[in-house]
Amino acid sequence: MPAGTTTRPRKLAVFGGGLGSLSAVFALTELPNWRDRFDITVYQIGWRLGGKARSGRNLRAHARSEGLGHHVWYGWYDNAFALARRVYAETRKPPGAPLATFKEAFKPCDTLLLGTGDRADRVPPWTMTLPRSDSLPGDGAAQPSVWQFAQTLLLWAIDCIPRLHPQFATWAAIVPRWPDASRALLPALIRRAGGQGVRAYDGFDPQSPDYDLLLRRAAAAVHGEDAPRTSRQRRAWAQPLTHCGEQSLRALVGLGAREHHPQFTTMVDLALATVRGILHDGLDRAGLSAIDDQDLRAWLRRHGATEESLASTVIVALYADHMSYESGDVERPAGAAGALLRAALRRYLAFSGALYYTPAAGLGEVLFAPLYRVLRDRGVAFQFFHKLKHLCPDPRGSGVSAAVVGRQIELAPGVVEYEPLVKVKGLPCWPSRPLYSQIVLGDDPVIQAIDFEANESPEVEEVVLRLGVDFDDLLVAIPPPALAGAARELAAREPRWQTMLEHTHSIAAMGAQLWLSPTWAQLLGGSPRAGAGDVVRTELPRWANLSTAAAYEGWPREHWPGAIASLSGPRLDRAADGSREPVRDIAETWLKSHPRALWPEASLVGTDEFNWELLLDPQGRAGEHRLAAQHCWSTQNASDRQIVTLPGDPRHRLGAGDSGFRNLYLAGDWVGGALDLGCAESAVMTGLQAARALSGEAITIHGERDRVDLE
Repeated sequence: MPAGTTTRPRKLAVFGGGLGSLSAVFALTELPNWRDRFDITVYQIGWRLGGKARSGRNLRAHARSEGLGHHVWYGWYDNAFALARRVYAETRKPPGAPLATFKEAFKPCDTLLLGTGDRADRVPPWTMTLPRSDSLPGDGAAQPSVWQFAQTLLLWAIDCIPRLHPQFATWAAIVPRWPDASRALLPALIRRAGGQGVRAYDGFDPQSPDYDLLLRRAAAAVHGEDAPRTSRQRRAWAQPLTHCGEQSLRALVGLGAREHHPQFTTMVDLALATVRGILHDGLDRAGLSAIDDQDLRAWLRRHGATEESLASTVIVALYADHMSYESGDVERPAGAAGALLRAALRRYLAFSGALYYTPAAGLGEVLFAPLYRVLRDRGVAFQFFHKLKHLCPDPRGSGVSAAVVGRQIELAPGVVEYEPLVKVKGLPCWPSRPLYSQIVLGDDPVIQAIDFEANESPEVEEVVLRLGVDFDDLLVAIPPPALAGAARELAAREPRWQTMLEHTHSIAAMGAQLWLSPTWAQLLGGSPRAGAGDVVRTELPRWANLSTAAAYEGWPREHWPGAIASLSGPRLDRAADGSREPVRDIAETWLKSHPRALWPEASLVGTDEFNWELLLDPQGRAGEHRLAAQHCWSTQNASDRQIVTLPGDPRHRLGAGDSGFRNLYLAGDWVGGALDLGCAESAVMTGLQAARALSGEAITIHGERDRVDLE
């Protein structure tokens, strides 16, 4: 390099303000001397950050927090929680300030309520409670290997089976109920295990079998000197136990076990099918992604799960949580087996702290406002009201040479930079509408009618960002439904882009946020345990208790809400329109049909009819018209559509650092190479992958790959 020359920081233009892009920017600005390496500008359509997880304060309705989607963070979201914890550690709010600490911002919960809206269903709602661990999500605990998941499930099933029927509480009582051929096969499996060097079954006498001792010794062996060491030994150890579990469960179901313990009978059946599938398909060595071309239900069925188990609340709820449906049709559930199975295993067997956490207020103020302030204070620039219109590949090279951006507004005279936040009770928040006083003609009803978060919104100017002048690298974190138009030249140049766009599926979502006068405990008729769950086979299956947000809203004493509820679900792509009115009709139908499934005390005395007077309405409307005072929403914008992972989708996805263009990087839950699932943790992981590719630094990403046997 010639004397006296200096290198300038690389200019990074970031498009999209969701978890994927912001986690990437946060990771880059954590690096030592990052300002010497990067000059970062985030371009965001509309007036707020958060992507599909955004929320806003409705300043015309008591500053209530209005959001989109179902924002429950599970305890295995290690990377997402690590981000949130670092943000709160850096903000250092004074004691007594609202939401001053991470523990104030995210509320732990150990119980899920899984019920059904089918009134003919005789199985009561399942209150699933899992014990809390001493750790916190974000501590970086290693995820179990695929084999460890299988081992845990198998030992749990073996422990549960003698408890499923009161008259058959020992293995000695159960095994005689097996078919003779199945009972005769067990010694052969044990001999095969011994031939592989497995010592756990030594001493078993088929002429005088002690099945209870056999199974206790086999279970204990995994932690002792006789533990199987190699992959081959582990399989040989597991086969006799799997055989015992399957044959015993089949016998007990025939004797009426489902009537005594319907949920646990189902869970044991699913656990055994999962173990058999992992072993049969070699997933302990290949990883769970090896079965992503199959639907999870079909894969479980192929490995022995019963139709009753496949139709159970726990499976239906798993599909509902990730809205795994073709075209939003709940009659057409479909989900990549590996991606959904990984999420289920980590959810129930690998969480840190509590099973899940709910934000104490909207995610806008709980996460995205403090994250924005931290990044801005670090030196990241933000350009709101800028939408990406076109990416231009370099005609003479392998990169992107220009990005065409639509500037949506003119700032009012005297406004140098749009300031996006407002304070409500001392808490910085995003408003649910732009701050029109900062916009030219902001008081004009025509301007106020524009949806600035829609791709189709008008613009005042088209700006061309050029390689080497305005950017050196691009990070695009806009999901394919909204990106397809801007990426049309990329797709024409690079066939993998066209394939990715064709095989990235998404659906619309809808929901209702309800403010009610009684407390949640009063609606239940007892103390609440669950903070979220599913009422499956309903139009809005996912629910969450958001009542803690009331303390941060601006309600007057005479209209103070006792409870706040969120209901959400998929919306058929063929639905007539995305306006609130049809969603309000759906919410009305839900409340008329299913209130007791969630709130036993929400009905009029002596009836199943919902008591509409429970809905808070400062205008005092009657009956179902009180729904007009609630927040009904639908994701009608392309960028808000929920990414779903249908069978076969993951193999067509592009990686964060593998866009096919040398200066273009990707982030978001639609990007491949992480979880391949639409959730907050997936978005953060791809953001970290993008930061790693951009910086060349060894950024650690917890749970990035399935841990597998390499033997």
